[in-house]
Amino acid sequence: MPRLWTITAKFIPVPILSLTAICSTFISTLSAQTAALAPVEFTNVTSAAGIKFKHFKGNNGISINREEFGPGVCVTDFDGDGWQDIYFVNGRDLYDRGISVTNALYRNNHDGTFTDITEKAGVPGTGYGLGCVWGDFDNDGFPDLFVTQYDKNVLYHNNGNGTFTDVTDKAGIGGLESGLFHSGATFFDYDHDGWLDLYVGSYVNLGDKRYCKLGDVLSSCAPSEYKGSPDALYHNNHDGTFTNVTQATGIYQPQGKNLSVQAADYDNDGWPDLFVANDGLNAYLYHNERNGTFKEIGLSAGMAVTSRGTVMAAMCISLGDYDNDGQLDLYISDFQRSSDHIWHNDGKGFFDEVSDEAGITRPTRDVLSFGGGFFDYDNDGWSDIFIANGHVYPEVEQATPGTHYRQINSLFHIEGNGKFAEVGESSGAGFETPYVGRGAAFADFDNDGFIDIVIANNGDLPLVLHNSGANGNHFLNFKLSGKKSNRDAMGARVRVVTGAVSQIREIAGGGSYLSQSDLRANFGIAKAKRAEIVEITWPSGQRQTFRDVEADKFFLVEEGNDHLQTQHISGRQP
Repeated sequence: MPRLWTITAKFIPVPILSLTAICSTFISTLSAQTAALAPVEFTNVTSAAGIKFKHFKGNNGISINREEFGPGVCVTDFDGDGWQDIYFVNGRDLYDRGISVTNALYRNNHDGTFTDITEKAGVPGTGYGLGCVWGDFDNDGFPDLFVTQYDKNVLYHNNGNGTFTDVTDKAGIGGLESGLFHSGATFFDYDHDGWLDLYVGSYVNLGDKRYCKLGDVLSSCAPSEYKGSPDALYHNNHDGTFTNVTQATGIYQPQGKNLSVQAADYDNDGWPDLFVANDGLNAYLYHNERNGTFKEIGLSAGMAVTSRGTVMAAMCISLGDYDNDGQLDLYISDFQRSSDHIWHNDGKGFFDEVSDEAGITRPTRDVLSFGGGFFDYDNDGWSDIFIANGHVYPEVEQATPGTHYRQINSLFHIEGNGKFAEVGESSGAGFETPYVGRGAAFADFDNDGFIDIVIANNGDLPLVLHNSGANGNHFLNFKLSGKKSNRDAMGARVRVVTGAVSQIREIAGGGSYLSQSDLRANFGIAKAKRAEIVEITWPSGQRQTFRDVEADKFFLVEEGNDHLQTQHISGRQP
């Protein structure tokens, strides 16, 4: 992928400098400084990357919810070569028209391009797909793939040789209730036994195909027209099978309308809690009671509804410490005219909504937001926000002139005072074209230390946005490997200290919308050349501390191994 590199000019003393030489040297230095301050830009490299996948929504005439709400996208290094690969989820023809489509797995070629290896790998999907997550459920060192689908889900075991095996029935996690619209999912180790468990959200029970009026126009129906459907929590039995423990753990919600989910230790007690976004219902926060059960406390924690007391459409969930105070804050995207929401974690178990103060309310009012969340796109050490936008009613432009089905995605830069500024218009060609955006995932695809974005668009090609990384800021990247903890280190906390700035990242699957991002922890550290402290707290409770860690490197950290292993996979030029 294309890169821009900063060259710093220096004054070289000579006995006599002519006025022309002085001016020339000054201009060279000024140009170099300007380049170093150049804004990061995002470029659409989908075609150049060789990605030809196109989402098939599968509608027959006017689409219904199932056909408008996908797809998701998830990334991982499935073959262990140090480069992130991409899995795209597709719909299906459920109207017997003879149309054949599949999901797609693209392998990273290490040169800015990808190759479709779906058929060889054996991961086409088995039904109408919505979302996906990766997780090494058997701790063999290779991430496995779970795809949420309409009706029965599918679990693919990674064989470690570039191929996968469908183990859904053996594992016992397909979900057999007919008509269920499975949605967001996440792997996490809720009981700290060292094995990944699996939460699977479910949206609504569609039942018979139906349409509703949008103004005077016929369209799909709002979620309020459907009954909710039960979620599921599966406990890992350590033998390739899972047991449904939804009711036993206290998280059974038969009328929930889940869209996204993320596990995160918001109260810093060392145990993963579960955040669930619902459409038109209270959001859930399941607090981990540390005894194999959960307690739903969304209302008492302040995040179940907005500060105005209203429920949300709640598509995206993202946890991140945007003010670097050591507490995970919360972002939830919402419907058009309702604006998105940010909650600040007060460190005492309560979330205060600060959307207005943070500057998010007004710029997100006129878009319908889906996947994305917190990430540091310019490596300045502070978390920014990306959100994929797109309406859910293709007929909305007829019913409500001035409202668009295809919409421009949003990018917000944090200004250092707790306020975010919308910067998409000045961030390159990747923010010029409207799409029907859905899932979004963050990953450093070219290993240059700057985070790129992949967006799954409904009924269209995906969007791969390459981050130019043109500002000269430095980074640190850590891949964690659990030993006593689960191999993916889901739930591990990484803290990096550079000067007066202390940042945290928690290794977590899910989040965004029907999607999953790179599980490596990437830290921008601005102009710092090294980190004074890198501290890792594992789910097992073990803590490791490394000092004087050099920047611009990729590290492998093994639980219990006090030697940082450098991975020689950098795509950054010297």
